Amino acid sequence: MKIVRTVAGDITPDRLGHTQCHEHIFIERDKTTEIAAFTLIDSYENGVEELNLYRQRGGGAIVDAQPVMSGRIAEWEQKASEETGVHIVASTGFHKMIFYYDDRYVFHWDEQKIADLYISEVLEGMLSSHVGGNERLTCKAGIIKVAVDSGGLYADATYEKLHTAAAAAQRETGAPVMCHIERGADPMEVVDFYVDKHDVPAGRLWLAHTDRAKYDIPLHKDLLARGVYLEYDTIGRFKYHSDEHELALMQAMLDAGYEKQLLVGLDTTRARLKSYGAEIGLDYILETFIPFMKQHGVTEQQIASMTVGNPAEALSIEQDILMQK
Repeated sequence: MKIVRTVAGDITPDRLGHTQCHEHIFIERDKTTEIAAFTLIDSYENGVEELNLYRQRGGGAIVDAQPVMSGRIAEWEQKASEETGVHIVASTGFHKMIFYYDDRYVFHWDEQKIADLYISEVLEGMLSSHVGGNERLTCKAGIIKVAVDSGGLYADATYEKLHTAAAAAQRETGAPVMCHIERGADPMEVVDFYVDKHDVPAGRLWLAHTDRAKYDIPLHKDLLARGVYLEYDTIGRFKYHSDEHELALMQAMLDAGYEKQLLVGLDTTRARLKSYGAEIGLDYILETFIPFMKQHGVTEQQIASMTVGNPAEALSIEQDILMQK
């Protein structure tokens, strides 16, 4: 039997409904928000307002992509999910090294200790926010978030250590791995590392931001041919490209027969949430982009695959793996 591990408990995949696979609802003050002030998402009330609007528009679930000890507020994720009815899948794992103070665990822990942290967050419970004292909570992570910067996965020993730990955590828990791809990085290198070198099943690996980091149609087809998911989240992000440009990439992948391997999200920030005064909110895909897709010939079945069926499969974990731990 397969389950999805959400912050409010394990559910069957069919309960997710419309799912956006890369969002940010809460981020506390940390190194990340020092570097990029627009990432500070620190109002519980605003987060609940955003989730309620999303729910009203037909949203069922989101993946919150903020990892452990990098601004994540796991206790708020759990409370907000229970209050709004939106299923939230939380992330363990790590982000780019620029987002960590020099004294943080990513630089000082060894590979095994890091793997144990990620495994424990999936199997036992997540750590609370810094404000919450990093105490162990009952809610659990359902995905392992990782990142490659522009220099690639082998940019330095720290990145390779962290990715190796994440791969070990995936094999131990069965949880999927979602990788942030920065401009300049080679996404195929990530596939080679996880799938070929560390025996992570291709269907357990998502590549995020490839639609803006590597807008390359032949490359995307090659990546999908390896069996991984591509998570497209440059929707309504007009500083990168238009929705027309985004849809052209999606349609090329759909025409090539990769309907079952595409995921979508908005990669929300404070500057892109209506509850903070932005024009685009968490409901943008439901309210604007899906109608736009339909107008340009994307079928109901293809949309359902990208927003309902594929997330349900991509987020699923074999319950037997979890019960044996």
